Amino acid sequence: MSIQQILVVMLYTLKPYLWLLGVAILLLLVSFVLGRKKRGPQSAMIWPVSGALGFAAALAAPMLTGSQLAYVVTTTDWLALMAVGIGAALYAYLLLRPLWRKR
Repeated sequence: MSIQQILVVMLYTLKPYLWLLGVAILLLLVSFVLGRKKRGPQSAMIWPVSGALGFAAALAAPMLTGSQLAYVVTTTDWLALMAVGIGAALYAYLLLRPLWRKR
């Protein structure tokens, strides 16, 4: 299978979810625009809240895909689940950081 064929399959797989990616990017842009007015140190609660949201996303991911957490048994499954959690935590951090300034 060539690289072009792999990219075509990936793009067709991604196509139904492009609107969700657009909403996520729009939320980040709105957060950055609203946070530009706030200056000062960031709140100490950003990291724990982001971590909790990432953990919740990792626990909810199997259910959202029609699976169960009991079916996550192989190393690849656990790594994918950790990637979901880390990605959700980083997104939550980027979303909350501009808004949770002390001033």
